[in-house]
Amino acid sequence: MEKDIKPNIPAYFYWSATIALMIVFLIVGRSILVPLAWAILFSFLLVPLVIFLEKHGWKRPLAILTSLILFLIIIGALIYFLGSQVVAISSELPSITGKLSVYINDVKDFVEAHLNIIPQGSDLQKLLVGQVEKVASYFLKHVTTIGQTLMYVFLMPVFVYFLLYYRELPAQFVKERYRDRENRESVSHIFFKIQKMIEKYMVGVLWLTMTTAVMDFIVLISLGVNYALFFAVMIALLNLIPYVGNLIAMIVVVGYALLTSDSLLIPLLVLGLLWAANMLQENLVRPWLVGSSTKINAFVVLISVIVGGMVWGVSGMVLFIPIVGVVKIILEEVPSLRPFAVFLSDTNKVEGENILENQEMKTED
Repeated sequence: MEKDIKPNIPAYFYWSATIALMIVFLIVGRSILVPLAWAILFSFLLVPLVIFLEKHGWKRPLAILTSLILFLIIIGALIYFLGSQVVAISSELPSITGKLSVYINDVKDFVEAHLNIIPQGSDLQKLLVGQVEKVASYFLKHVTTIGQTLMYVFLMPVFVYFLLYYRELPAQFVKERYRDRENRESVSHIFFKIQKMIEKYMVGVLWLTMTTAVMDFIVLISLGVNYALFFAVMIALLNLIPYVGNLIAMIVVVGYALLTSDSLLIPLLVLGLLWAANMLQENLVRPWLVGSSTKINAFVVLISVIVGGMVWGVSGMVLFIPIVGVVKIILEEVPSLRPFAVFLSDTNKVEGENILENQEMKTED
């Protein structure tokens, strides 16, 4: 007779409670955890420059401060550019609003002529304006969190400085905590894999963002779209949010082209060429630059974006992808938890890696 397999209810309850407590911790501690998570990612970008300066005789504090100042100058210049372009675009709002009213009236006339529906007065216009007001109030509601954003801005450089200054502490912790060689090597291997994954992910995302901005700038400037550089940078930055970001950017850019062009041809070309550029980026550029750095499947990426947005807002949509990548590495390296890593893995990539490993083993034999 086959042995009945009974579910381990206490274990399921324990893990469910643990996950629930972790989510509560992430929500309650977001004011500290969000800038800390960003600081960890930025420190991986700056550590090569810091090490380079230290090798050339610079003291560690001076090397870190110099690297941090250069980084803040670049970020500040980018924020200034985006802000100035937003101000310039806002000066065109009267003409854009007038063009929008024309389109609203055209839609109203079409509805009256073809659908035999006669809107009372300006009901359609009131409806659309009401929706626009709802969207505006949504953004204004989130603009009120600017104080929290400023706190993030001040905390992140401080966190980056200390993370770079005390970057040897994880290695010292492993050395002190695990005396026996086998456990020490296992834990060190986990830290090494996490470090390499984050480095590969950050460098790949950086190059992907710059490549996306250049490609979209070429498309927009060739079609004569105003503020082409601003929109190209905006698309590249929003592209950091998988699935959702690119869709939002496409709607904004095509909508602007529609409201500022005299012909429908320009918006249609913008839509078609940006879509083609996005397909090229996702199917050729992203696999080449980012590759399989996190090695998590598309469904888990989507869930990470949704849960990250619910827990940490826009920051969570970006940060939860490398965080899930770290969780996957830990699950893979702990024997008792290894089966759970299957749910996060990209099956096709895992099969490809197994085939390569088998081929290497046959070659050695």
